[in-house]
Amino acid sequence: MWLSGATLLMDLKNLAGSKIALGVCGGIAAYKVAGLARELTQAGADVHVVMTPSAMNFVGPITFSTLTGNPVRSELFPATAPTEIPHTDLGRTSDLVIIAPATAKTIAKSAQGISDDLISALLLSAACPVVMAPAMHTEMWQNEATRQNVTTLAARGIRMVGPAVGALAGPDVGVGRMADASEILQAADEELARRVELTGIPVVITAGGTREPIDAMRFIGNASSGMMGYELAFEAVRRNAQVTLITGPTHLTPPDASTVVRVTTAAEMRDAVLKAAATASVLIMAAAVSDWRPASVAATKLKKSEGPPDLALEPTPDILAQVGQTRRTGGLPELRVLVGYCAETENLHEAAAQKLKAKSLDLAVANLVGTVDSGVGLATLRALMLDSRGKLDDLGLVTKRVLARRVIDASAQLLASQK
Repeated sequence: MWLSGATLLMDLKNLAGSKIALGVCGGIAAYKVAGLARELTQAGADVHVVMTPSAMNFVGPITFSTLTGNPVRSELFPATAPTEIPHTDLGRTSDLVIIAPATAKTIAKSAQGISDDLISALLLSAACPVVMAPAMHTEMWQNEATRQNVTTLAARGIRMVGPAVGALAGPDVGVGRMADASEILQAADEELARRVELTGIPVVITAGGTREPIDAMRFIGNASSGMMGYELAFEAVRRNAQVTLITGPTHLTPPDASTVVRVTTAAEMRDAVLKAAATASVLIMAAAVSDWRPASVAATKLKKSEGPPDLALEPTPDILAQVGQTRRTGGLPELRVLVGYCAETENLHEAAAQKLKAKSLDLAVANLVGTVDSGVGLATLRALMLDSRGKLDDLGLVTKRVLARRVIDASAQLLASQK
């Protein structure tokens, strides 16, 4: 059933003012997307339609440009050079991407990272949430290749709406019918509801590992790549926060619109965090800080010929505990949301609950390490979040980009709840 009145649209409060890239693929359901474009526009969204060449066999671009008031894009390499790169511009500036109908071909290309048309390139460059409404014949939807592709995309945070059971092309009936516009609109509104702006809010994020020197050449460290903290920084910048990234050594490039403080040791990170936290509203401690350091550092390089050194270790400062204690006793009055990470090999819920209490956190994020699909240096993690109100969000296997989005969502919502 298609929406037709203002009653249901009044409930979709998050669409107004949002920029939505609406991708239309080649399938018989493409004609229905005209109604979806109209409803999105009437709800107050700024809708930019992207079409595959095959989609134009079912509905003309003038229909969408008339309904949305924006030109339709269809060519990856248009004959007239645009003022911006279409797919990267839309991917960078949209608040949400909707693909409807999402064909088996587009789903497969997105899962494999192929970008040979404008929609697949848009999906590869999108930094915002993505909603897909699959539509295809039953056999195609149930094929093992499609099932695996859908599972892959779901792990990356892409939300699938449908398909439904009903009449398909020709005389066929079965699963594969594109979901109704009401369902797609509701999913879009829910995804946008998660995205709370942080305009001008000072957010401090730590990333990477620390290195504790043994001598002039050697150090005690860990395998942290810094990917998680950097994804958090990029997501906070996308929300227009005033971001300070405190980073241990890493090869990663930070977001341009951020203040970057580079540190090496746990002591240096502690000093940088305490200084930045004094004026921060949100502090997210995603760095893998070394737990121990040599009690003394050799003044010169230790010689291999002299045999293994007798290393005496001492604990490094517990930065998160110090911040939590300082805030608990009235210090850091501006710091309203404190987030801590813990990497574990088992019992994620128990670890998150312990860290939440011990460090006086507002949100604890526990992620699994040491498996083939979750851990240091990988793009994916198995993770859960637990907040101080007892709300548990078990995310399962997600990319670090999706986890970053969810952590920033939760942090922003905690911040907003305190107003």
